[in-house]
Parts: sequence; C-alpha cells; structure tokens
Amino acid sequence: MSGSNATSRGHTGPLGVGFVGAGNALSGYLQELDRHVATGLARPGPICARRREAWPALLERRPNAELVEEAEAVFESDVAIVVVLTAPDSHAEIARRALAAGKHVLVEKPFASSRAEGDELVRAARDSGRHLFVSPFVHLSPTVRFMWTLVREGAIGAPHSARGLYGNAGSTWAAWYHRPGSGPFSDMGIYNVKTLTAILGPVREVLAAEATAVGVREIAGELVPSSPDVVHTLLRHESGAVSSLVASQAIQRYRRPAIELYGTDGTINLLGDDWDPRGLEVWRNERAVWESYDAIDETWTWADGLRELLEAVRDGRAPLGSLDHDLHLLDVIAAVREAADEHRAVWVGSGFSELTLTIERPSALHHLHDHTRPPALQ
Repeated sequence: MSGSNATSRGHTGPLGVGFVGAGNALSGYLQELDRHVATGLARPGPICARRREAWPALLERRPNAELVEEAEAVFESDVAIVVVLTAPDSHAEIARRALAAGKHVLVEKPFASSRAEGDELVRAARDSGRHLFVSPFVHLSPTVRFMWTLVREGAIGAPHSARGLYGNAGSTWAAWYHRPGSGPFSDMGIYNVKTLTAILGPVREVLAAEATAVGVREIAGELVPSSPDVVHTLLRHESGAVSSLVASQAIQRYRRPAIELYGTDGTINLLGDDWDPRGLEVWRNERAVWESYDAIDETWTWADGLRELLEAVRDGRAPLGSLDHDLHLLDVIAAVREAADEHRAVWVGSGFSELTLTIERPSALHHLHDHTRPPALQ
C-alpha cells in the first residue's frame, strides 16, 4: 500500500496549503511552504490557531497570515492540502474530517492513537481518493537514502546490529507532550524506528524498559506529572538483525551518531540526527579506511514531506511513502508499551513492502586511515 490510491490526474497552478494547529512544528512547515510559494508550486491558505492569545505572535512573524479559530474554516477553504499539527490524540479525527472534505492530508506523527484508528483513517483516505501522507519523513532525506543504497549494494555486508538515539530535555510549552498516550518512543523514537525499519525491514519482536527521570514539570505555569520519560527498546527485525534504541524527554545534550549500522563487512554511522542528518561515515573492510561524506543536501528539512506531497498532487502520482509501513509503526509503538508494562517480549505480526530509496552515490570527501586496527588487519 503506497501513499494512497488517489486519482492519477495532475494539477496545474499553485496548490493551496492550509494548517490545523499552530504549535511548535508550524514554523518548520511554514518555512518549507515558503520555498514552494516562491517557485509557484504552492500558495498559503488559512491557519487554524484555536487560542486567540497566540495570534499576535503569529501575525508578528507572518503579517499576512489568514488566521481562523475553527478547523472547519480550513476544510471549507479552497486549499488542496491540509497539514495536521495538533496534539497527537486529535490527529486521526482531524485528518479524517479533512479527507471527508476532499482534501489531501499531511499529518504529523503518530498519525493515530491505535492500529484500529490507523486502519480506519487509511480506509477513509482510500475511499475519498485523496492522499494521506504521514510523518516522520526521514526516508525522504537524501543522506538517509544514500545509507539505504549503501546497505542494498552490500557495502557493509549483511547488517546484523544497529543502534539509535534521539532525545531532548522535554517540553516547556505543551503539557500533552508528557502525559500518558504520548511519551518519548511515539514522539521521538519513531524517527529512528522508521529509519531502521526502512533499512532492516519490519520488527518482529520487542523488548522494552521505561523509567521516569523527571517526576513533575512546570509547563506554561502548570505543574504536570510526567509519564515515563525514558525508554530503551530492543527490536528483532524480520531480517534477523537486532537494533537497540534510546528515546528520552530527559536527555539534555548528546554527541553521538543518530544511527549506527554494523554489518559483517563494515559499519555506517549517520551523523547528526536522522531528521537533521550531517553526513555519513562508512567503514568497509575491503578498503580498510573510514570514508567521510557530508550531508548530500544540507538544505533538507524534516518538513520535506510537504514538498513531496505538493509534487505528488501536481504530478498525479502517489507520494514516496508506505501507509503499511506507517501502520506497522503503530504496532511497534503498541508493542513497546506492552513490553514495558508487562516486562516480557512482545510479538509484532504486521509487515510492509519495501520502498525503493536508491539514490546516486556522491564522492567521498576524504578517507581517514584508522591506525587503531589490530595488526592482523593492517
């Protein structure tokens, strides 16, 4: 199942883009939108910001913004695409209403609170003939696609192990970020698990452990009890590879690769974060050096799904994505919660067809000889 079964007819003229939700993610999507307004591909539509007190700050940044209080005003406008940026527990319902209004929908992660809710939303997209495109969009990153290409070419042999990490110090602006139903894995670990499942295939078995590092947080003047804000997971993939992930809302800073892939003949380190990659380091036994690559496109952003959806609607094709993959991630999120609660391994039965993410190989910037190898490998 690809992005949707939307009609194959293309579109001429700028495509209107409206937004429901005016939280922290909005600025990134507006910056992405501005790129495509400049080329004539897109035009701005209304922004639903339900809290009137937020309007002055929005208008200070974008004086010509059309602000509305109700989502229906966005659905009833002439935009082609609605971007859903509200709190996670409202994503599916707002996306469903937008699809019913005949709009293509981009929805932030996680796009549903359960597999059943996700299945219902996917059916709604199919029935409406509109695209449903789901964050995170790490698989669109040229640098992540290059990592995928290297693995498929056999650059590091058979991948057997992987490590991922993404964390921050938590939110000071959104209480929902720390309440049950959200949490570090579904909000942050989902980036790494989407990258790793794109490369290593579906997850079959999950082990997990949670902890609470910060019991109570002050958010916008409110004392908010924290649900577990640290989660460590161990994932066994269908391919046989095993990956370990750390996701946390209590990590102040870190300096390590976002993703580390270990194969029978080499290693790949993804530098930066997979939502903001800085480049790759590649070790191949046959070359016996570290190869260093900068990010292939340093202008790429985590909001790139908007570009892909705009171009898909314009060209009358499906966006580069897999709703089966996104539904699988919902199953993994549920399995992590169950594994942590019940202190046992949990099976994941769903799967997805692999996307082809091949990208042209760039030239290595430089080769770094490793003088720490054992003598037998010199």
